[in-house]
Amino acid sequence: MTVNKDLRIKKTQRSLQEALLALINEKGFDAISVKDLTEQAEINRATFYRHYLDKYDLLDKNIDNMLLDLGNTVIPKNMNEIIGKDGEPSPMYVKLFEFIFENASFFRTMMSKNGISSFQYRLIVIMKDYISMAIDEFQQQQNSMHTQKEIVINYITYAIIGLINYWLESDMKYSPQHMAKQLSDIAFSGPLSTLGITKKDNR
Repeated sequence: MTVNKDLRIKKTQRSLQEALLALINEKGFDAISVKDLTEQAEINRATFYRHYLDKYDLLDKNIDNMLLDLGNTVIPKNMNEIIGKDGEPSPMYVKLFEFIFENASFFRTMMSKNGISSFQYRLIVIMKDYISMAIDEFQQQQNSMHTQKEIVINYITYAIIGLINYWLESDMKYSPQHMAKQLSDIAFSGPLSTLGITKKDNR
């Protein structure tokens, strides 16, 4: 009985998430009503209010759950998950792009022109926190860094967000593994080096 109830709850929540994404794409979040959501999801208002207070609660809980799942999936547990083997993409980046791929409709909608502006901000904040924790854990001697920590954190964060946006906007024409390899090469070798440009070329 409990299993069936849990399945019904998950089905209802999934239907409402799909309805939310479809309606955001269609007319933007501000124009959506609870009536729109229940009609799109084919449920009644009483069912909606058993799960959520209003449309804002629905949005916030969906964002919270997605970002929590992202962190649990991607955050590295050891140095090998960051660096990986020679010639192979960082396992952390592979997990990141695979997660985006598996939840493409959510990320594409949230980061689109009709999307939720606060979502990308929250994604940036969370990524900065994860990157900062990784640096603190694996860079034991902070004074050995050649660049200020906050500059490195911002550079990596906005590079990742930029690539995610580009990938979604290009309809994910490259595989998650390909994107992870490109990001790994840029992150560990530097953007100019990946283009074959060195300082001596400018002398």
